[in-house]
Amino acid sequence: MKISNNFTTSIHLMLRNLIDAKSTRDQIKFTSAQLANALCMPRSMITKLTHPDESKRVVNPRIDTLLKIVEFFKSDGFNITINDLLGITTKSIDVQNQKILIQDFTRKILLHSFNFKSTKKLGTIDMKVPSNSKNILALYADKDIKPFFKKGSIFIIDKDQHLEDGMLVAIVSHDSLETQIKKYHIEGNKRILKSLDHHVKEIVLMPHLKIEMIGAIIQVNAKT
Repeated sequence: MKISNNFTTSIHLMLRNLIDAKSTRDQIKFTSAQLANALCMPRSMITKLTHPDESKRVVNPRIDTLLKIVEFFKSDGFNITINDLLGITTKSIDVQNQKILIQDFTRKILLHSFNFKSTKKLGTIDMKVPSNSKNILALYADKDIKPFFKKGSIFIIDKDQHLEDGMLVAIVSHDSLETQIKKYHIEGNKRILKSLDHHVKEIVLMPHLKIEMIGAIIQVNAKT
C-alpha cells in the first residue's frame, strides 16, 4: 500500500514545521540541507519531501528514511513520533523498494504472534498489500518494539522478497523464540543487522550464527 497524497502532505508540512521549530529554538538557521547532511542522505531526498510543489514531492518515502528523520529530531529533544510525521494515529507504511511500484492486492493473510515458532496461530486478517507474492504472513506485536512501534502494530512479511540495503526484516535467533525487527544493511562484503534501538549492538551475519531470516517487511500498520 502506497502512502496516500494526504499523508504525503502531512509529511511535507510536519517536516517543514520541525525544521523551522529547530531554527527558532536554537536561534540559528537550520536548513533542509543541514538535515540531509546530519542524516547522511542526499539533499535531494529532503528537498523532495518538503517541496512546496506537490507534483515534485516524493509520494512514497521509504520507512528507513522516515525512521532516520524521527530518530534525529527525537535525539535533539523533540517529542515526535513517526505517527506525528504522517499526521495520523494509525497508518500503513510502504517499505517496499521504490524502484518498482506494485498494484495493491487485498489478501487474507495468516496472522502469527511474535513467538513465530509457536504452533498456535492468531487467525487471519484481510489487508491490502503491495505484493502478489504467495508467501506473505503477518506478525502481531504483543509488546512495544522500541523506539518506534507500539504494542498492537502489525508487520506484513514477504518471505520471497529480495533483501536490499536499508530494508526492515524480521528474524529469529537461535537463543530466542521471539521475533526481532532489524534493519538490513550491506557494507561491502558484510551483511549487517542493525537494531531500531541504537543502544543495541549490531549483528554481522556469519555462517556460524544461527539466525533465521523470516523475510522482508513490506508494510507496517503501526499503533500509537
